Amino acid sequence: MKNKKPIIALVALVAVGLVGATIAYFTSEVTLDNVFTTATYKTKTTETFSSPTDWLPGTTTPKTVVTENEGTIPVVVRASMTENWKDDQGQDVTVSDYRDYTTINFTNIGTGTNEWTKVGDYYYFNRQLAAKTATTTDATTTFIESVTLNADVASSQTCTESGTIGQGTYTKTCTTGITGIGKGTYTLTITVETVQADKCAQAWTGAPTSICPTN
Repeated sequence: MKNKKPIIALVALVAVGLVGATIAYFTSEVTLDNVFTTATYKTKTTETFSSPTDWLPGTTTPKTVVTENEGTIPVVVRASMTENWKDDQGQDVTVSDYRDYTTINFTNIGTGTNEWTKVGDYYYFNRQLAAKTATTTDATTTFIESVTLNADVASSQTCTESGTIGQGTYTKTCTTGITGIGKGTYTLTITVETVQADKCAQAWTGAPTSICPTN
């Protein structure tokens, strides 16, 4: 029994030493804030147009659409259009005959750097818009200048009769008007799209390579 006591005491001392070692250490901490600031992607499209309420055949209404690059990266621009006619009851009467009642007058369609190119259903501005600087803001020209309600719009006549000719009172009443669109509304919707210039080919399938190079 006496021989075992020193062994027990030695074990107790070792245990105390291990406990003391676990709470004696150096420590430090470093926090690194990595700030990423994105480029500014910002464009502004301005339409100049006064909506007529008494549009008459042969009347031309001015209309322009211009896009500016107010960001810090170059962009490219394209536009598309749709037309819609509704009659005086609000019913959609958009068929080819009614679309032919109007003429959209284009401008700046060509090959110059400030011109537009039509490919399929889209009108592409022929160059990139440069990033805005402290003194300049790059902008497109307008590809549309006005819309005309054609002078030769077809008219129609609708007649109703009551009574019989030669037998008492006979009445014939005729109403004339513009076929399908008398007191109707014509809506020309223009959609303008922009995309960062270096991703144009990926974003716009079918865009001309002169505007959206593939490499």
